[in-house]
Amino acid sequence: MTGRADTEPVVVRVDRARCIGSGMCALSAPDSLALGADGLAAPLAEYADGGAALTDGLSEAVDFCPVEALSLHSARGGHRIAPAE
Repeated sequence: MTGRADTEPVVVRVDRARCIGSGMCALSAPDSLALGADGLAAPLAEYADGGAALTDGLSEAVDFCPVEALSLHSARGGHRIAPAE
């Protein structure tokens, strides 16, 4: 992902209908994502504080998801950051 500001707060969303539980996201961003009891990806926080920092791990988690079940959105404006539409 290029052209991003490392300080932009983001919200990660999981399309649970698409998620297959590969675990690539949890390996890439263990501080932000985990596999739940149902075996599907889930954010570790609800981001009530306005979002999480956009990290390389979160960027990689979105990029590595084999079924594109993850997306990053700006916590400020709500627009989609990744993957590109």
